[in-house]
Amino acid sequence: MSGHALLDGRVVVVSGGSSGIGRALSVRAAEEGAATVIVADLAEIGREGGLPTTELVEQAGGAARFVPADVTDPDSWLEVIAAAEEFGGVDALCNVAGVSDNVDFLEVDLERLRRVMAVNFEGTFLGAQAATRSMIATGKKGTIVNLSSVGGMRGFAHAASYSASKGAVRTFTYALADAVARYGIRANVVHPGQVDTEMLRVEMRGGSPIRIPLGRKGQADEIADAAVWLSSDLSSYVNGASIVVDGGYSAVI
Repeated sequence: MSGHALLDGRVVVVSGGSSGIGRALSVRAAEEGAATVIVADLAEIGREGGLPTTELVEQAGGAARFVPADVTDPDSWLEVIAAAEEFGGVDALCNVAGVSDNVDFLEVDLERLRRVMAVNFEGTFLGAQAATRSMIATGKKGTIVNLSSVGGMRGFAHAASYSASKGAVRTFTYALADAVARYGIRANVVHPGQVDTEMLRVEMRGGSPIRIPLGRKGQADEIADAAVWLSSDLSSYVNGASIVVDGGYSAVI
């Protein structure tokens, strides 16, 4: 086990855990001492192929459970939370599941808009609600980390529905932080910039030609590190915060 066991003994739920940032976060949680990682996703084998995330988590020293989950379905969330409660209950929820949308504003139809909003925003809302109810019932003073995007802070013509959905995640997290603090639960939001994942390479066709001060795209592990920190006691007084992990892009846009 590497690191400083920031999540020692905790039960961590990661939506979208089969691929990309969710995959990196699941493994990073185990490396930081998480006792169990619940990997919630539609498919067990992610976009990258290879070993499922659960096997990588186990290699890193944690127990793992894959739960097939549609984040837009409240019943799916009940199954995810029930799996976590078998191990003692949710200590940390990381809402990573999301879809991209690299389509010009005038080409977005209602079906596409509703799908993007359902996965990116409604899935985050439903997950936070289910996890909060479980944390209250089990007496956990847990954490919730939502993934937005720099697209949730700025608007992009080629990703209008995506920007809208991620902006909703951002402002929802502020409301969530206020709503759950009375139970000793913290909620924060991470805004990744362009991250070198299979989704960016395929669905977003490599991303847009933006200037990043650090001169490179981010790595999934670098976003995972921010989420792990927010899930740990090192951030015990951080609530309702936006953490931007974008190599400086939003500072100079």
